[in-house]
This record gives sequence, structure tokens and C-alpha cells, in this order.
Amino acid sequence: MDRDQLIDLTRRALKLARDKTTDLAPGQHTVDARDYTSAERHHRDRALMLASPQLVGYVSELPGPGSYCTKTVMGRSILMTRAADGVVRAFENVCLHRQSQVATGCGTAKRFTCPYHAWTYDNTGKLVGLPGREGFPEMTIRSDGLTELPAAEFGGFLWVGLDKDATLDVAAHLGPLADELDSWGIGRWSPLGEKVLDAPINWKLAVDTFAENYHFATVHRQTFATIARSNCTVFDSYGPHHRLIFPLNTILELENVPEEQWDPFHNMVVIYALFPNIVLSVTIANGELFRIYPGDEPGRSITVHQNSTPLDLSEESVATGAQAVFDYAHATVRDEDYRLVEGLQANLSSGARDHLVFGRNEPGLQHRHLAWARALSESAAGG
Repeated sequence: MDRDQLIDLTRRALKLARDKTTDLAPGQHTVDARDYTSAERHHRDRALMLASPQLVGYVSELPGPGSYCTKTVMGRSILMTRAADGVVRAFENVCLHRQSQVATGCGTAKRFTCPYHAWTYDNTGKLVGLPGREGFPEMTIRSDGLTELPAAEFGGFLWVGLDKDATLDVAAHLGPLADELDSWGIGRWSPLGEKVLDAPINWKLAVDTFAENYHFATVHRQTFATIARSNCTVFDSYGPHHRLIFPLNTILELENVPEEQWDPFHNMVVIYALFPNIVLSVTIANGELFRIYPGDEPGRSITVHQNSTPLDLSEESVATGAQAVFDYAHATVRDEDYRLVEGLQANLSSGARDHLVFGRNEPGLQHRHLAWARALSESAAGG
């Protein structure tokens, strides 16, 4: 994002803060409570996820030839590699023999050996070692291999298609947001690891927590609200995706500062909602990634929380500080957001009320649900 755009967004955010208001949707919006509880909707949501490009990490997790990392998406283990040719590839992390995982974690390796019977694959997915080969006359070294999935590095992120026969077109998926996301560089910052939240809440309820800051003054009174304004958001949509600007409390200090002296990124948090299940949070020192997936039933979800930083982690004190910020953010989401909405999920499941209400001051929430509904409608019409 160039400085002119940042200045324009800062102007908009400053005006909202000064006027003690927020960007508003045209009207209220209601959502059926069954969207969070019905098995039928749950199955359709999972199908939507399987059909959508999946952002699964930062390109900095595959820093050079020979590097690899493993990712889990809705229970499927995926092995991602960067081979000698520099190309990013993705495979089902499933041995051809008895379906054991052939790799765990992240690191550097040219070969992956199944821990069960030592079948071995290279980092282009080819089968290169088969002990007791005479027992498997139909298997061919170098011809057989791990099931490959569509993969790409785009905008600084790692992407995977979950249908091995589908075309992965990330540029078309992101549309006008592609260059903007790439400009931040957060996908090339140093990764700080992954934390997983297995929560008794519907995946959409998890996504909802990132779609507005109306709740900051109450839910995050002692945490996020101490640094960011509540119920004050700049909203812009880009097809099925959107961007939110959360102004920091310091933004009012710009009132009497000439624009040429503004340092916009010291006064805002930028939140992206990438259709259908990704949330990115960008600050001056952190690039957070939330990958949110439906669980095995409507009332469960898995959130994989990652963070990256532009700071030099070679200094122990800097690395310790960066990890502490990550831990703090994760604990706040876990203990304040998700713990609160567990009660919402219970009420939704009880059938006490048949709908939820999203206010005009929650345009991100409205946009997110309208985009999901539109995609499901188009899928039904095409199916």
C-alpha cells in the first residue's frame, strides 16, 4: 500500500474518531440462527471450503530449496516443499502404502521416509525408496508418488487447492486486493510459529469475532481497548473480501500535525477478511494470520493462528519480545473472544431465538455473511 493510500485511509479514520462514529451499512441485517447450528449448512460450508483457494501460510516458511512445512486443513495433512528448482509444491501427506504421514513439522529435507515401513519420497513427491520391493510388483520407483495438489506462492503467501484436479487461480480469487496484500510484505517476514484453538463454536462465529470492533469497549476493556478505539471502523469491500481499519487511540494526536509528518501505520491496525475463512491483521510489527475451519460438527471449529514479524529475531531479547506479543494476542482471542462466544453457540443451539441482528455499525459482519450466502446460492444454482 503506497503512502497516498495510507494517508487517505488515515484521513477517513481520523474523521470517524473525531466525530465519534464509524462507517455504516445501509440498514440492519438479520441472519438465521440455523446458519450456525444446522448439519445441512455445515456440510455446505465444508464443501465451500474445499472448493476455495486456501491460504495456508507465509512464503517465509519455505525460505529456500530443500525447505518443507506441513499444514492441516479440515483434518487433511498437507506437505509443502520447495525443491531445487525453487518451485513450491503441495502433496497429500499420506504414504501410498498404509496412509501414514511421511513428514511432520517444518524444516529442511530432500527425502521423506514413512515411519511405518520406510517408503521414501523425494521433495518433488516421487517414490524413491521401497524396502521389500518384490512384495509390490505394481509399484514403480520414480513413477509413483504422493498425491500432488495445486499449489502457489502469491502475494507473499502459500496457497493450496484441495481438489487435485482443479485449477488454482489465486490472482482471480483476490482480484484488486492482490497487489495490496503483497505490498505489506508480511508473508516474507520471519514466522513465529502456529497456535491451534479447537473451540466449541461454529467456524462462522469464530470469523465474526474479527469482523467488528464494536465489542472492544466491553469484551477487551483491559486489553485491546487500551490501544484501539471501540465502534470506530473504516470499511471497504472488494468482491467477496473486505478490509477494515481499526484506528488506535493515538490517532486523535494527528489533529494538529501536518499530513506530511503523519506516520499512518503508527495509528491503525489493518484487518483483511479473505473469502471464505481467512483473517489477516497487519500492524507495524506483526502480521497475524488466522486460518479458521469448520470442525467435525456445526458446533466446533479449528483456528490456526500464525504470526510473523519484520524484526530481527537473531537477537534473543527481540525474539523473546516478539513471541510475548504473539502469546498475548493469542491469549486475548482465546480467553476473551472465543470464551465469550461459547455462550453464544450454546444459545444458538438451544433455539431460544431464530435469528441474530447485525447493526449498521457492523458492515464487516454484514458483508461477510452476504458473501457466504451469495456463494452458497451460486453453488446451488450451478450444482
